[in-house]
Amino acid sequence: MTIHDAEQLVRRLVGYPRESEWLEFKVNEFQPDTVGKYVSALSNGAILADEDCGYLVFGVEDGTHNILGTTVKLAHEKVGNDTFLHWLNGRLFPRVMIDLKSVFIEGKRVEVLAVSHGYQQPVKFNGTAYIRIDTSLHPVGNDSERERALWQTTNRFSFEQAFVQSHVPVEQLMDRFHVPELLGGLGLTRQTVGGYVEYLIQEDLIRDNRQGGFDVTNLLAIAAAKNMRKIAGLERKGARVIAYRGKAKTEMLRELHGQKGYGVTFEALLDFVMGYLNPSEEMQHGKRVVVHSIPKVAVREIVANAIIHQDFTANGDGPVIEVFTDRLKVTNPGKPLVPLDRFINAPSTSRNSRFGHLMRRLGICEERGSGVDRALTAIERAILPPPLFQEEENSTVVTLYGPKTFADMTKEERVRACYQHACLCTEKNEHMSNASFRTRLGLSEKQYPQVSLVIADARDANLIRALDEDQAKRNARYVPYWF
Repeated sequence: MTIHDAEQLVRRLVGYPRESEWLEFKVNEFQPDTVGKYVSALSNGAILADEDCGYLVFGVEDGTHNILGTTVKLAHEKVGNDTFLHWLNGRLFPRVMIDLKSVFIEGKRVEVLAVSHGYQQPVKFNGTAYIRIDTSLHPVGNDSERERALWQTTNRFSFEQAFVQSHVPVEQLMDRFHVPELLGGLGLTRQTVGGYVEYLIQEDLIRDNRQGGFDVTNLLAIAAAKNMRKIAGLERKGARVIAYRGKAKTEMLRELHGQKGYGVTFEALLDFVMGYLNPSEEMQHGKRVVVHSIPKVAVREIVANAIIHQDFTANGDGPVIEVFTDRLKVTNPGKPLVPLDRFINAPSTSRNSRFGHLMRRLGICEERGSGVDRALTAIERAILPPPLFQEEENSTVVTLYGPKTFADMTKEERVRACYQHACLCTEKNEHMSNASFRTRLGLSEKQYPQVSLVIADARDANLIRALDEDQAKRNARYVPYWF
């Protein structure tokens, strides 16, 4: 955390009734080792108390909280030949951000030291992590319950919780982010600006920095930014859509670089992609409807998964959606979170759980791990080739294909379709058969032998197995290899 208005911060801090695990007042008592222990304790106490950082304030009397001033000058203090701050940084692990400001209040000098969290693990000073209990400093290892709670809390830190912008005035919150649209999607009726801010704080999308401004989380930015390209660290994290004229990348029709947060632009992004998937009109049940070469529900689930599960900390672009005349390719940064052959039935797993939860509440996705299942079900109903799941250069790639006849499908595609169909049947508490697989492929009963050959190939590839090795061929049932 950066101290922007030290005087306002001090006045907010002295307004608290007492010191706490993340707040310590001193007047002139300066001992390097003691201050180092306090820095560790205040950082650890802050993350336990869900505070942005801990504060050590010199020049304020404990108990009365009267501003008396101090003779301590941390920026000029030395330990041996080192400045105190350099000496301190060398003895903290992990390294944490420390900000120091000196301010005169009513003619009295006050020193404010703000120390951030360790996030991934407790902060240690000289190899020991400290915690503040009542008015005393204690090694965390002496209190097993607090130590366990501290490790659990630090391990829960995520990209979404980090601050991407600090000390943002309330007017700029409304200028930089689609606040009414985002909160409207969450079911909040139109509010005053103050009402919106209160709700953003309640949702942990912003934090009051006690200095007249607000610190903005990455979660608010990726969900509702008006222009991510203007936010440091998120400039290239919007989705990129490229439409090509044919089956190769030789001729591009159009390219779109997403700028808005995903929570307020997903539907527009989806409509843009669908517009290049050969839209046409058909009469269905007496109504004229638009159909595409790949079902919208399948595209929706795969694109939403790519957006939500991307690795925002990876260098380079966010998700890239490429539209060809015969296929749709979706690439998102980050290795797959589950084995490629378990995408269909795997439990819900996410790098960005808070982002996923927010997108679910916005009606964009769900968190049950069934998004890929729904996409595959729609693809099977449309009798399309099976999707291809790949890992390429620390990225996850999913390719959806347009119409192709059984005769035109490769052996690999037929076997993959067989395995995926077996997985979907298992998900429905059913078992694959020759008849169910024929229906999935859009084949007639006369093509029973051709389907049997594909099933045999899938068994040879160890992707499926017989439910019962002694079963009769006509009534044979099959399950995935892992069942």
